[in-house]
Amino acid sequence: MPRFQWNKLLKPSSPSVNNSSTDLDYVATDRQFVEGHLDPVYLLDVDGHLIDFNEKLALLLGYSKEELFQHYAAFMTTEEVERTLPYFHRVLQGSEETYTVEVLHKSGRPLTLRVTNIPKFEHQLIVGVYGIARDITEDKQLRKQLEHLFIERELFRDTSNLLSFTIQQDGHLTERNSSFNKSIGTNVTTLDQLIGFLHREDVLSFMTAYEEARTSEQIEHAFSFRLGRANTESHYIGKFVGHDGMVRAAFSDETQIVRLSEAYEESNERLQDLYKHSGASIYRRDLATGQLEFYTDEFESLFGVTPDMMKKNPKACHHVIHRNDRQKVRVAHDRADAGEEVRMYYRTVKDGQTNWIEERLVPKRNADGAVVSVISICYDATRLKHQEEQIWQLAMYDSLTGLPNRSLFLRELEDWMDTYTHVAVLTLSFNSIHAINRDFGYAVGDDWIVATTSALLDCIPKGSFVGHLGGDEYGILIPHCLEESEMVQYCQPLIRLNDQYIRVGPYEWCPSISIGVSRYPEDTDVPVELLQYANTALGRTQGTKMEPIVFYASNFNIDSYRRHQLGNDLRRAIEEHELFLEFQPKVDAWSGRIVGAEALVRWQHPEWGRIPPSDFIPLSEETELHIKLADWVLHETCRCLQAWQSQDLPVVPVSINISPKRLLHGNFAETVIRALRRSNIPPSLLEIEILETDVLSDNLKIHETLDRLSDANIRIALDDFGTGYSSLSYLQRYPIKTIKIDQQFARDLHANKKTQSIVRTILFMADEFGMDVVVEGVETLEQLMILRRLNCRIIQGYLFSRPLDIRNFESALENRFLSTTETGPHVSRQSFSLDAAVTIHKLHDREVTVGSTPILLTKSSLRSLHFYATVRLPIADTIELKITLTHRGEQLALLVSPNSMIELENGIFEYEASFLETGDAHRIVIALQERMNTP
Repeated sequence: MPRFQWNKLLKPSSPSVNNSSTDLDYVATDRQFVEGHLDPVYLLDVDGHLIDFNEKLALLLGYSKEELFQHYAAFMTTEEVERTLPYFHRVLQGSEETYTVEVLHKSGRPLTLRVTNIPKFEHQLIVGVYGIARDITEDKQLRKQLEHLFIERELFRDTSNLLSFTIQQDGHLTERNSSFNKSIGTNVTTLDQLIGFLHREDVLSFMTAYEEARTSEQIEHAFSFRLGRANTESHYIGKFVGHDGMVRAAFSDETQIVRLSEAYEESNERLQDLYKHSGASIYRRDLATGQLEFYTDEFESLFGVTPDMMKKNPKACHHVIHRNDRQKVRVAHDRADAGEEVRMYYRTVKDGQTNWIEERLVPKRNADGAVVSVISICYDATRLKHQEEQIWQLAMYDSLTGLPNRSLFLRELEDWMDTYTHVAVLTLSFNSIHAINRDFGYAVGDDWIVATTSALLDCIPKGSFVGHLGGDEYGILIPHCLEESEMVQYCQPLIRLNDQYIRVGPYEWCPSISIGVSRYPEDTDVPVELLQYANTALGRTQGTKMEPIVFYASNFNIDSYRRHQLGNDLRRAIEEHELFLEFQPKVDAWSGRIVGAEALVRWQHPEWGRIPPSDFIPLSEETELHIKLADWVLHETCRCLQAWQSQDLPVVPVSINISPKRLLHGNFAETVIRALRRSNIPPSLLEIEILETDVLSDNLKIHETLDRLSDANIRIALDDFGTGYSSLSYLQRYPIKTIKIDQQFARDLHANKKTQSIVRTILFMADEFGMDVVVEGVETLEQLMILRRLNCRIIQGYLFSRPLDIRNFESALENRFLSTTETGPHVSRQSFSLDAAVTIHKLHDREVTVGSTPILLTKSSLRSLHFYATVRLPIADTIELKITLTHRGEQLALLVSPNSMIELENGIFEYEASFLETGDAHRIVIALQERMNTP
C-alpha cells in the first residue's frame, strides 16, 4: 500500500501544538465518548496521525489496534488524500466538516465512509481532530443499482428493437415497451396470447425458461426464441429475471445479426470450399512482423516446404526456385511491398523436375493508405506453359515439315534486320505441288512437301534460316547480302535440285526450282514488304520462262498493280467485246503458201492498251473466266471461218489453244461439235491445240474428250513438243495428228548440231506415225534453210508473218502466199539520253501508290517527250504518270499524260507522253542539251 507523505501536504499555517510537553491526559476524560459511540470514532493529532480510536474502527478496517497507529493517509489512495486534505485543513481552522471518503480495507477492498470531523480544543487551542465514520458502502451500491434500474427501464422503454415486458403472477403482461407493441401488438396482454406468436419449435424452451425464472428468485435465464408472423421470422435473444413470482423479460431483436451471421457462415463455407478446391496456394505476409498466415494447404505441394517451416523461416522455399528466376522473384516481392500489384511466372525445381509457378502479389493497405501486408496467390502453371509451348509450336511451326511458318519467318526476318547490315530474302518454289495434288491427291502432295523439305535442308547455304511458306514454297534468309552475281553462285546448290529426281512412294518427279530474291535495305526496310517483293520476283520466274533466279526490281510493283487491275477488268472485257482475234499464219517452207493459221486472242484495254495473252490468260485460269474465254475463242473462230466461206476465200484450217482446265469442265467435245454445226463449218477446218505438259498427267477425262473430238474428225495438235518428259508414249496413247516443235529448237538450229539431230528425229518419227509437223518461232532465213534441208514442210514464225488482224489475214488468204521478211529493229542507247524513273501517279483522278521503273528519256519538244521502258504502261486520258530524274544535283519531278506506245520486238516499249506543266518541257530540253554536249 502506498504511503502518503503527510509532511508534503500539511500547510505551515496549521496551529502548532507542543506534543512533547503534553502527555495528552485529556484523552482519558473522553474515553467514554470514544468507546461508547455506536459508530467507529477516532482521534487525529494536528499532523493527521491516529492517536485514539474505538474497537469498531478496527473491525471496520480489518486492522489490529497496533496497526492503526499510523497517519490516516496510509488507509487511502494518493488521489483520495489530495481530495480530502482541504476538509482536514478547514477542521484545523475550527470548522466542522462532513464528507464521504474512499478508504481501503486491509484486504484491499474499497469502503465508502461518511465522515464527520470536529476540532478538539485544549486551552482554546485546536490540538486534534475527532472523526466519526459510518460505512455507507452498501447504501451507495444500492443507490447505483437503483439508478441503473431506472436507466435500464428507460432504455428498455425507449430503445428500438428491444422487446421489454413483465409477466405478472397471474400471467398478465405489463410494462410493455413500444417495441413490444410495434412487433407483437397492443392487444397481446397475456402470456397465453404471447405464446401464440412464438415459433412452434421454440414454445417449449420459452416456457421452460419462464418457469425457471419464476421459481428461482434473482436468477437470470438467458435464451433465444423466434417470433413467426406473416410468413416471416424474427430472432430475439435476451433473458428472464424472476422476483416475487413476477418475471421481467428483456429481449433484443437480433434478426439482422442472425441473418448476417447465417450469410457469413454460408459465405465462409463457400470461401472454404473455394480455398479447398481452388488448387492455389494463398497466404498473407505481414510487413511489420514478417509473419505468414496461410489460407490453403497447396503451398507444400507446390514448393515442397510445409507452412510451418515457412512461418519459422519465410525464405525456406527460396532454394526450390530456379536459380535463374530468383532475382526476378525478389524484385517482384519488393515491388509488391512498395504497393504495386505484380503477376509473374517463374520456375521451381523439385526432385530434378522443373515446374512453372504463376504468382500474383496483391498489396493490402490500411486506412492511411500505407501497405501493411501482401497477399500471395500461387498456381501450378506447368500445364499452361506446356500448352503455350504447344500453341506456339502450332502457331509458329508447320505441322507437316516442322519448319518455321510464315509468321515466325517474318519475326526472324525482323530480328535479322536488327542484327545484320544486309539481308537477302529468298522465296524458293519446287513448282509441282498443285499438279501433284490435282492428279495424285493431297496425301501424295503432303509426301512431296516432306520430301522437298528434306532435299532443301541438305543443300541450303550455311548460316541461313529456312521457313515453310506454304505448298512446296520455302523462305530462306541469308545474312551479309552479296552482289547479284555472287548471290547467283551462292544459290547454285539450290538450283542443282532441278537435276535430281525426288521420289515419293512409287512416283518420282524432277522439280522445277525457281527463286525470287529481295534485299534489305536496298528494296525496303519493312519485313512484310521484303517477303512480298521476293514472292513477286518468284512470280516473274514462273510466268516468263526466265532464269531460275530473279531479283526484285521496283517496276515489279507496277506489273503487280497492272495485274490486279486487269484481273478486275477481264470479266467486263468479255462482256463488252474488248477481245478480238489475230491469226498467225502457218506456211509451206518451200513456197510460202498459207496452209493454216493459229487463232490468238487479244485484248485492247481502254486504259492499258493492248494486253498480250501471256498476261490475261493466266488471270482467267485463276477463276471460272477461263471457261468463258475458251468458249468465246471457239465461237469467234467459227464465226470467222463461216464469214470466210461466205466470201469465197480459200479457207485454211485454224487451230485454237485449249487449256486442260477447259477440257476437264463439262462436256467440251459436245460444245465444239455444236459450235461447228451451228456455223456449218466442216470439222476439218478446226484444230484443237493442247500443251504437251497437259497430257503428262494422263487424266482419263482429258483422254476421253480428245478421243471424242478425234472421232468427230477434229484434229488434235500437241503444242510445245519437246519441253516435257516421256512424250513418245503419249503420241501412241492420244489421237495426236499434228506435232508443233517448240520455238527453242528453231532458235538453236544454226548453232547446235544436237538440236538439228533432235528435230530430224522428230520429223522422221512423225512421218512414220502419219503426223504433220509444224516448227514454231522461225525468224531468220538461216533457220529456214536448215529446216528445208531437214525436210520440214510447215513452219510458223515472224520470218513470214507476225500475227495478223482479221482484215490483213483475209488479204493474205486472198493472196495465198507470204514472202519472207527480217526481224524488227533493236533499241540502242543514244548518247543524248537521260536516265529517269516513271510511276503511275493517278488513275481516274485517284492517286495510286506503286513502285517506279527505270526509263530512258531520248527526246523532247515543248509539248511532249519520248522514253523507252521495259514495262507496259496504260495509254489513256485517265492516266497520269510521274517521271523523276536528277539534273544538276536537283531531283526533278514532272507529270505527263501518255499518248501512244509502240511494242518493239526485243521486249522494249517506246512511249510518247504530253507534259501537263509547260515549264517541265523547258527543263527537260535543257537537260537533254547538256547531256548531248557532255563528252
